[in-house]
Amino acid sequence: MTRNFIILALFCTLLMAAFAMQHKRGNELPAEYADVKQLEWNDLIPPTKPLADELSDTPMNVRYDLGFIAKVMADADANVISRDGPEYRNAIGLLEKHRSDGLDVDRLLAAVSGRDQEIAKRGEDVNTSLDGNLVRLPGYALPLQTMERGVTEFLLVPFVGACIHVPPPPPNQVVLAQLESAYKLNDLYDPVLITGLLKAQPASTSTELYLVDGQAQVPMGYSMQVVHVEPIEE
Repeated sequence: MTRNFIILALFCTLLMAAFAMQHKRGNELPAEYADVKQLEWNDLIPPTKPLADELSDTPMNVRYDLGFIAKVMADADANVISRDGPEYRNAIGLLEKHRSDGLDVDRLLAAVSGRDQEIAKRGEDVNTSLDGNLVRLPGYALPLQTMERGVTEFLLVPFVGACIHVPPPPPNQVVLAQLESAYKLNDLYDPVLITGLLKAQPASTSTELYLVDGQAQVPMGYSMQVVHVEPIEE
């Protein structure tokens, strides 16, 4: 019996090793894609001139205050916060303090607002020279819908927490990955390397992300018809 047990154990070990080797081979990049260019996230941003900084001579603590004031005012205009709340009153107090110190606060706030608008606009710009190219891109997979057999669509984002715990990245830093066959993700934000045809999306394109407490529209600058996915060890 001992001899039979040893033979059975050896057979099971070999079978598991063969399965592991086959699984590993399945994650390896097929030879026809070996020379595909691997991109970095900065490659998805089209070349632009540096932003003009009208606050370059403004002390850092004042710049921080102005950014806070501008955000609070924008939130109040969008009815995200109340003008009767402590956050808004704190922002107005800072505004009056800097104004009494002789700063041209209105001009500086206009500069902050203009810079924020330009940054948001640039975040929608895509690198059209990559449109239709076969490329590889590493990132973190955020499934749009979770299924037992795996996912056929997920968002590829450049950092953990994007779109759920923090606001989404700019559209040109979000890729909708569309897979030919289901891929099993172990968890949210699995690190993966995807290979496929990259397509630049119109600025108004978004996709629906289902969250624990609801759903959200996530703007995306690119989609990819994925031909291969492989996990990344971190």
